[in-house]
Amino acid sequence: MPTKDIGCQGRNRRPTIDGRVHQRSISDQTLSEVLTIIGRAQELLRSQRLSDAAEIDDLPTASIALDAIWRGVRTAAAGDRAIADRLAGADDLLSLAIQLKNVYDDVREERAQYHSGMLRNAQNALSRLRQTASVPELIESAPSIVCTMGFDRAILSRIHHSLWMAEALHVEGDGQWAQVILQAGRDNPQKLVPNLFETEIVRRKRPLTVTNVQRESRVHRPIAEVSQCRSYVAVPIMSSDQMIGFLHADRYFHRGGFTDFDQDVLTFFAEGFGYTLERAILLERLTQMRTEMLRYAAGLTALINDDFEEQSGLGTHGKEHRPARPERPPDDDRRTTGSPLTRREIDVLRLMAAGDTNHQIASKLVITEGTVKSHVKHILRKLLAANRAEAVSIWLNGQR
Repeated sequence: MPTKDIGCQGRNRRPTIDGRVHQRSISDQTLSEVLTIIGRAQELLRSQRLSDAAEIDDLPTASIALDAIWRGVRTAAAGDRAIADRLAGADDLLSLAIQLKNVYDDVREERAQYHSGMLRNAQNALSRLRQTASVPELIESAPSIVCTMGFDRAILSRIHHSLWMAEALHVEGDGQWAQVILQAGRDNPQKLVPNLFETEIVRRKRPLTVTNVQRESRVHRPIAEVSQCRSYVAVPIMSSDQMIGFLHADRYFHRGGFTDFDQDVLTFFAEGFGYTLERAILLERLTQMRTEMLRYAAGLTALINDDFEEQSGLGTHGKEHRPARPERPPDDDRRTTGSPLTRREIDVLRLMAAGDTNHQIASKLVITEGTVKSHVKHILRKLLAANRAEAVSIWLNGQR
C-alpha cells in the first residue's frame, strides 16, 4: 500500500480510548468553557494575539490558551492607555477574570486527574511486562503496552555496533501501517553519527523530545517520512550501566506537543522494561546452563562408570570378595578376548561404524560431545589407528 495513502487515512482518524485516561482528551464541559472564554477575550483584546479556538482539543493546548489570555490582559493594560481605559470600563471584564480563574482551575484539576491516571496506566503496563515470559515476546509486546499509557505509536529499537535498528513497532488501530514503518526502519539501520538527536541521547543517557520532525535533518529520515511524524519522545533503554536501545513514542492522531510529564512517564516505563529484559535474559541463560550442566553430569557419570569397570578388574587384593560380574551375551559386547576397549568405547565405535557424528553419538548415548571426543581419542590410541575410518576398519576386521 502506498505510504501517502496510509498517512492520509491516519490523519483523519481518532482512536477510541476504551476507558483509558488519554493525554489528548478533555471533557466536553471544560472544552466548551475554554472556547467560550476565548471568544469573550477576543472581543476585549482585539489587538492581542490569542490562541485559535480550532487548535484547542486537549488539556495542554487549553492551558496554553488560558495563559495567553492572562498575558494579553496584562500586556494590553500596561502597553496602551486607551486600551487600559477601555478594559477598565468594560462591564464584563470582572466577570471575564472570574470565569477565567474558574476555567483555569477546572483545567488544572483535569490535568491532575490525567497525571494520576497515566501513572496507574504505567504501573499496569509494567505489570503486563512482568507477565511476559520470553525475551522475544517481551520485545514484541513492549510497543503495544506503551500505547496503553496514552500514546498512539511506539517503536522499540536496539543499538548494535553503533547502529540504531528498529525491532518492534505498534500503531493504534493500524497494524498494516505499523509493518510499513517497521520495515522502513529495518531496511535502513541508522548510524549513530554526531549530528543525530539519538546520538545525543546515547552520549547523555537522558530522554529527549523532538519537534518539527519533518523539517529536521537530525532524525531517522526514512522512518520520519513514512510515519509522517510531527514530534516524538525518545528515551534510553538501559541494562545495568549500558545503553542497549531506544523507546520512541508519539501522538500522531492528536494535536499539541509533549509535556515534561509525558517524558518522565515514558522514562519510568523504559527503566522498568530494562530491568525486566535483563531479568528475562538471565533466566534464559540460567535455563540453558542448567540443561548443559545436566548433560555434562550425565556424561561425566557414564565416563566414571566406564573407568570403574575398566579398573575394577586390576589387582588381587579383595578380589575374591567381589561377586563375579555376570557375563554379557556376545552379541551385546562383541569384544574378543583381550580387547583393549571398554564397553562404552565399543558402543561409541559401533555408532562410528554406522556413520554417526559426535553430536548424534552424544544424543544417543546421553553424554556430552566432549565425552564422545574423549572416547574417540582413546579408541584411536588403543587400536593404533590414524583416524576414525581406520579405527572402524580395524574393529570390523577383528570381529570376523
